[in-house]
Amino acid sequence: MVNANEWLDEKIPKDQRAQATFLYVYRFCQSGHSTHNNDCSNCNNRNQNSHTNAPNYQFYNTILEGELDLNEFVNLQHLYIYGTGWGQDQQQMITCLTINKCNKLIDLQLKYAYISDITFGEDKRLKSQVEKLASIVRNIKGTNLGDLKLTVKKFEDENLEYEIAAIKSKLTEDCQLLLETLLEAQQEVLQNDNAFARKQLEKIKKRLSNVITAEKVEELLGKIVEINELAAQLNNLKIQENQ
Repeated sequence: MVNANEWLDEKIPKDQRAQATFLYVYRFCQSGHSTHNNDCSNCNNRNQNSHTNAPNYQFYNTILEGELDLNEFVNLQHLYIYGTGWGQDQQQMITCLTINKCNKLIDLQLKYAYISDITFGEDKRLKSQVEKLASIVRNIKGTNLGDLKLTVKKFEDENLEYEIAAIKSKLTEDCQLLLETLLEAQQEVLQNDNAFARKQLEKIKKRLSNVITAEKVEELLGKIVEINELAAQLNNLKIQENQ
């Protein structure tokens, strides 16, 4: 476990922080091991698969403690901080997360992260989401799994809608229609998995590649997958409750 701000100073120079749009901090290795595995090259070489170039920063095998001040990341859009469990050596033990100048942040995911205080900026939507989720986690004994998943799904829906609107605002009308068709094609693939929809999806991805990065397209499609998975899990929970 390392001091969060000292780790940040070592990993990302101050003059590069404004360029960052993605910051992912994972306790597990890139192969998914939550504890050290002697046979795993990713476990044995902690820095081997970290992505340390702007705008996308990913760090594996990392566990932090203390204050984490991200106010110099003024263009940060996505922040993931993941531990691997509730054990003291598994959680991200961040006492204070400072993001009040990260006004472009639209996606904040904290998992197995003990964060006692978060300082927000002007994005009331994001603040409200985190506060609601934190309330559920604090009262976890009185909350069933379905309630938690439903809340997360609502947040995912809101974030996706917000992000799509932000992207559309920068596109021409034709490209906006292309984006809508892309999202519809992804839904069709997920629901029916037919060859025609998959071909359409690939064609539209190529056409959009001139105006939206491939990384951003895959991110949007990935979020639709996550939302559909949550919907399926909620449906299964309802079926189990009714049996």
